[in-house]
Amino acid sequence: FVVDGKGMKMSKSAGNVILPDDILKKYGADILRAWVAASDYSEDLKIDNSILSQHAEAYRKIRNTFRFILGNLKDNFKKQNFESVKIQDLPELEQYILNKLFLIDQSIKDNLNSYNFHKLFKDLSNFCNLELSSFYFDIRKDVLYCDDINSKKRKSCVDLLNIILECLIKWYAPVLSFTTEEITELAQKGKKTSIHEENFPEIPNDWKNETLFKKWEKLF
Repeated sequence: FVVDGKGMKMSKSAGNVILPDDILKKYGADILRAWVAASDYSEDLKIDNSILSQHAEAYRKIRNTFRFILGNLKDNFKKQNFESVKIQDLPELEQYILNKLFLIDQSIKDNLNSYNFHKLFKDLSNFCNLELSSFYFDIRKDVLYCDDINSKKRKSCVDLLNIILECLIKWYAPVLSFTTEEITELAQKGKKTSIHEENFPEIPNDWKNETLFKKWEKLF
């Protein structure tokens, strides 16, 4: 059943029905898609304006993640060869994020295979909010804004931002279909290649680094 925030079944007679058309007009299609993806379909599906507002706020944070990346790439996405990434030449922080990308990729594959879409969406959102916005981006702002444009550390960061952008666009495409299409067009400078014609990224196994992961988890 679809129920309201109080757990009451939605029905026309009760007057508590929220029409999809009304949601589209107020929030847009991707907010509705985000609600569907984040809902646990094994339980009653709860929806009301406060729940939709929470999803709208979560969506805003996801867009801010993309905005930060695109701003620091100057909307100039450069596709990276994942297999050619020289991991040992990267700073530890970048190696740690590569490991996180490897773990997220494994989680996405597992959750898709088990149709666990709400866990997939939650893991992606947490990655954007916690590992990226509140951690990696916050640390690397000084490097991006203050270091010489040709510094090795800054170049490593920019290369990783390109990798993160490609992964996030492809991972989010099944849910935020319109947003990812918009971002793809912007990142490709107006080229007409649709993100929905792309495959999920192939994450190399050598991005996995359990030793480094345990070290940084202790720092957390």
